[in-house]
Amino acid sequence: MPTLSTAIRPRVWLGCLACYNGGRLTGEWYDADIANLVTPADLHGRETSHEELWVFDHEDFYGVLEGECSPHEAAEIAEALASLSADEAAPFAVWVREWGVHAERNHWVERFQDEYRGFHKSEGDFAAEWAEDTSELEDQKRMQVWPFNAIDWDYAAKELFSGGFHSEEVSGGIYVFDPQ
Repeated sequence: MPTLSTAIRPRVWLGCLACYNGGRLTGEWYDADIANLVTPADLHGRETSHEELWVFDHEDFYGVLEGECSPHEAAEIAEALASLSADEAAPFAVWVREWGVHAERNHWVERFQDEYRGFHKSEGDFAAEWAEDTSELEDQKRMQVWPFNAIDWDYAAKELFSGGFHSEEVSGGIYVFDPQ
């Protein structure tokens, strides 16, 4: 499965905070995964008394990173994104906005992967698939005949989603999560 690191590389515009506060904009674009390794001397091309860099702009973070941040924070998020498959990046961004604030950043990826239940056309489709996936093989065969093929899966989904599952509507369907 391809990872983001082969497809999209988040980038940040690192700027010198002392220069910015002095009325000058001094900075460069860097790959986000090395943002925490860039020094003020690297940015200025010489030794300097300036001590702090800041991420003033960014791209290709799928909405996980919003606004300005430290280079360390950008590198951590880029590392998390790089560990995901290309199909996981967009739902990961949704998960971070909804539940990431309640989890330690160094555990985001494992928590997301534990809680993400995939992309589905609707809550009803998820309910039908979940019922099939959690049933025994013999039960699955019976689920293809009446009365199982006549179940109102949208109604079943209301029950299922009131018990802990959560969906986020996106173009063409929903992402489903089971937050712990």
